[in-house]
Amino acid sequence: MNIIKLDIVGIPHRKELKGHVSEFLAEAPGKSMTLRPESANDNDKVAVRAYDWTGRHVGYVSSADLPRAWGALRCCEHTKLRGMIVSSDIEHPCIGFECVVQGYKGPATDLYPQKMFLDWKYTGPVLDIPEEFDNLLYLRDEIIDRLAEREEWDDDDERYFIELAKRFAANLKYDISGEMSDYRCRLIEMLTELGDGRLQEVIDELKMSGGRTGRETTCGRVLEFWKEQMQSAETRKHLMVHCRHYDVKQVEKELEQFPEELYFVWKANPERFVSKLYYRHIPREVIWRFVSGIAFVEMMNACAKKAEEEKAKRENRSIIMTGDNASYIEGKQ
Repeated sequence: MNIIKLDIVGIPHRKELKGHVSEFLAEAPGKSMTLRPESANDNDKVAVRAYDWTGRHVGYVSSADLPRAWGALRCCEHTKLRGMIVSSDIEHPCIGFECVVQGYKGPATDLYPQKMFLDWKYTGPVLDIPEEFDNLLYLRDEIIDRLAEREEWDDDDERYFIELAKRFAANLKYDISGEMSDYRCRLIEMLTELGDGRLQEVIDELKMSGGRTGRETTCGRVLEFWKEQMQSAETRKHLMVHCRHYDVKQVEKELEQFPEELYFVWKANPERFVSKLYYRHIPREVIWRFVSGIAFVEMMNACAKKAEEEKAKRENRSIIMTGDNASYIEGKQ
């Protein structure tokens, strides 16, 4: 017999609790709760819903706890987990859930298959990794090193560490790779195991940045950051230097072969594309090759369109714009 503990988040965004979140959280401890997989969720195929004692959908299992939740669900034939609300946090709205699971074998390790992404073939140009991503790696390594020295900390060291961890959590939203998502979960576990109340604010911020709420509220900023990288003068210069070495049609064909047709999602709705990536745990290298290919194709198409417009002007012809490309009709203006 094992007791499984999970965090339930996303509570403020449930319609049935609108305007009553604080009252719900105050009343919740000691009440029953049921967890069920949300198989119809197109974005997050492993999402697990939480229903309260009255049958209301009040939140989701936090992303950090999903492997543990699915490990428990598989012992219960994937149907449901019934348990108890053991705690609630009004300041950072979330719930602590516990249930007993017979024959629990540990967290699921196959929730986010990466092989199909690692097998994707790409022969186009690759942009330089943004400085912000390199800074995240530095912050991650610093956090690991300083935690190893924790027994020797004085008050200043503790304060500096908290500032470091907060900076890491704030910048983490720009890197939605599988590596950083996994590290966030491990860091939450490490800080929680320390049992130091002074680190709770950092833990809450890390949970929020990786949870459903954090993902939904930051995808617009992530998209803006990526577009800045893709459309900057430095990027265009880099791509123009190498454009003759690559076949734009071949690169676009490779983008179209990206798993789960995510290139077509990008073309239809870039913000939805970023939102879907949050739930795929794709390796950073693969994501950045994909983004580089998109930048290359869009730049080359823009250059081709501009050249066609200039050619038409020189020949004194009228332009008809059709989608991503330009066609023309004969005739003097």
